[in-house]
Amino acid sequence: MAALPRVKKEYQYPRGRLVFYPFDAAGRLLGGRQFGNCPAFSLSVEGDKAPHYSSQGGLREKDEEVLIEITRKAAITTDNISGSNLRMFLSGTAETHTQATATVANEAHTVEPGGIYRLGVTAAAPTGARKLSAVTVKSKDGTTTFAAGTDYTVDADLGLLQIAEGGEIDAVTEVLVGYTAAETSWERIKSGNGTDLKGALQLIADNAHGTNRDWWFPSVALSPTGELPLIQDGTDYSQFGFDVEVLKPDNGEAVYVDGRAALIP
Repeated sequence: MAALPRVKKEYQYPRGRLVFYPFDAAGRLLGGRQFGNCPAFSLSVEGDKAPHYSSQGGLREKDEEVLIEITRKAAITTDNISGSNLRMFLSGTAETHTQATATVANEAHTVEPGGIYRLGVTAAAPTGARKLSAVTVKSKDGTTTFAAGTDYTVDADLGLLQIAEGGEIDAVTEVLVGYTAAETSWERIKSGNGTDLKGALQLIADNAHGTNRDWWFPSVALSPTGELPLIQDGTDYSQFGFDVEVLKPDNGEAVYVDGRAALIP
C-alpha cells in the first residue's frame, strides 16, 4: 500500500499593512487610510450549534447538530499615534485650528504665587492662545507693572503665564495681562459623541515567513478599546486598540482571502 503524500508545510510568521476604508453617509466606500504599524491584528470566529435529539427510543440520543450562528470578530493594536488614528480612538473629529493675529491690552486674571494661567481662552479657543509676544502684567488699577523673570515667567509658544514665588505678587491678586498673538495654526483633534466607525478593512500581507494572502472585510464596525498611555515609565511605546465586528454585507460574504495573482502565460 502506497504511503500517503506528506502535507505541504504552511508555517507563517505574519506581517502586513492594515487599511481602513470608511463609509460615507450614503454607504459608499471612501479612500482608504493606513493605520501604520500594527503589532497585532487577530481574527476570532465563534460558532453556535443547535443540537437535535431523537425521542424514538428509550434513550434520548443526539442524532444531529446544525450550525445556526457564526460570529466573527477581530482586534487591532497599533502603536502609530497619528492624528487620524487618534481621531478614531476618540470617536471624534480633526481640524486645523487657525489663530488670527491680535493685540490684547487688558485680559483679566486672578492669580497667586506659583500658579499657571492660560492666556487667550475663549469659547472659540478653549485651549488658549499660542505664539505670544510683548507680554505685560499689571495690577488691576494699572499703577504697578510687574517684572518679567522676577514676578512672572511666560511660555510664549504655549501661551502660559506662571506667577513666580517670592516675587512682588505674594498673595491672591487681580491682574491685567497684555500681549500680542501671532497669526498661526495647528492640528486639533476633538472627542466626539460616538461617531460610527464603519467601513471596510483590508490586510495587505507582507509576511516574514509563509505565503502572502490578502484579507478583505467588506463591512466592519470599529470601536476603540483599551488604554492609551499619555505618561509612562519604561521603554515601551504607547499603543491602543480597536475591537472589530466583522459583518456580512447584503451583496457578498463577510471575509475574502486572496492569494497573490500570477499572469497566465
